[in-house]
Amino acid sequence: MATIVCVGLACLDNLFRVAKLPAGGGKFFAEKYVAAPGGPAATAAITVSALGHDAVFLGRLGDDTAGHSLLATLSGTGVDTSHVRLLPGHCSQVSSVVIDHFGERQIINFSSPRLAPDPSWLPADIIASADFLLVDVRWPEGAKKALEIAAAGNVASLIDADLAPVDTSPLIGLASYAVFSEGGLSRYTGTSAIGEGLFRARQKSGCWVAVTAGEQGSFRLTTDGGLVRCPAASVDVVDTCGAGDVYHGALAVALVEQMEIDAAMRFATVAAALKCTTFGGSLGVADRAVVDRYRAATGR
Repeated sequence: MATIVCVGLACLDNLFRVAKLPAGGGKFFAEKYVAAPGGPAATAAITVSALGHDAVFLGRLGDDTAGHSLLATLSGTGVDTSHVRLLPGHCSQVSSVVIDHFGERQIINFSSPRLAPDPSWLPADIIASADFLLVDVRWPEGAKKALEIAAAGNVASLIDADLAPVDTSPLIGLASYAVFSEGGLSRYTGTSAIGEGLFRARQKSGCWVAVTAGEQGSFRLTTDGGLVRCPAASVDVVDTCGAGDVYHGALAVALVEQMEIDAAMRFATVAAALKCTTFGGSLGVADRAVVDRYRAATGR
């Protein structure tokens, strides 16, 4: 069993399932409701734990009701939260997520501008002794510090290269693997063409690069610049909230297990797709047995 450290954002997602997304003002009624941990790094950590490895989450939360609820739920999924920094007098990040019967979403997020960005408290020994590091870009200072510690300790790392409110492009080249969202790839490279974008990203960063593209699946480059597509897995979609974050966590697991790269991408694709079959955001992450059964049944 490997240890994978996940550094970045945790957010309390309040998820509401409705027949139709609201338009305009008024009062609307939900069919279902659940509060679940969200945020790229936190969801990836839950995924790592569900897939059979030790997950450590490192991030900042407000010392408030939402923060304590997040800690309790994360711990309940098997994630080690013992090093999370609780900041007195600060608000944790929270979101309201409204999801319709087609899996489409409306999200309202509150991100506290006052959460102290200082990463000096990050436990270097925990990161340096890990088998793998995953970071998101929603806490750039923490990502940079963690990636530098990992590089010094020869720990492989993956960055979830999504869009962020600030320029995070200097972080990409610090990682061993960079998995972009389409928006993140476009911003980093200046092109919306996936193949050209990945080529530019590899030239610019020097690391292994891929991009997730929703229903199109995910893409990577061969060593000679060819584009390889991993098709999305076919499932009945209920809730896509956190699917990309699950992909990153599952890919980290596959890389730690030394799967061949295309097999690793297929594994991550299946884990992300199965999450979409259940309402509840990160609480819908499938465990290893479910993922392995789907792969065996479909040949993926």
